[in-house]
Amino acid sequence: MIDYTPYEQVWIEVLDELRNCPGIEVLNEYREIDPDIEDAETSLETVSIVTDMPLDRSFRDCHFRFERLGSAWQSTEGEDHFIAGEFCLEPLETAVLNQTPLELWAHMTPEQERLQSELRGIDGTPEWGTGHLAALRVQPGAEQPEIWFDKTGDTYYELDLDYQGYLDALRVTKGTFGWQYLFTESPLSSDSSTAVRLRTMLGLFPKWFPGHDYEPFRRRLDMALKRR
Repeated sequence: MIDYTPYEQVWIEVLDELRNCPGIEVLNEYREIDPDIEDAETSLETVSIVTDMPLDRSFRDCHFRFERLGSAWQSTEGEDHFIAGEFCLEPLETAVLNQTPLELWAHMTPEQERLQSELRGIDGTPEWGTGHLAALRVQPGAEQPEIWFDKTGDTYYELDLDYQGYLDALRVTKGTFGWQYLFTESPLSSDSSTAVRLRTMLGLFPKWFPGHDYEPFRRRLDMALKRR
């Protein structure tokens, strides 16, 4: 039997929520522990030394040892209520220390070149292949590194979330496609596919997963729809 940490067990429960929900079909999931990933103190000390980022204590509270952690899913409710999503998290140690810099954009300005060189992917959509990517920005001296969201290389945003906040929001949204827009300054058209999907999420999830607080997400969706 695998000896999960309390935080890892929280994520196992997220995966089980999806798998046990009658309204959802899980297409694939990732929950294998990587035996080479160290405990939180050792792993994050290594990351801090190598990157010169004195990471905030909150990083230790959300450390996990999964090789990859995620689920790709879709609803079984029919076309009127179709919703889908995916998340695939990389451990911080793997993302920051083992990844090569991302190649996201062409014809970049010097500022974009610098940003791209500092981004390391932490969450993606390999099963659905939507191209959505969340990345952590590696900058010496950062205690709370920036989190960025890229959609297929044509639009990218800094999120109004730190690393732990991203993981907390992900546990609620389950990776519903486009949820990250709720934490950007981007406006949403009420008839856009993203807005429709997020309204569907906020209509269905309180019934499917009643143990979460959806009100902050409703407020953010309302603000995004009013933004110009």
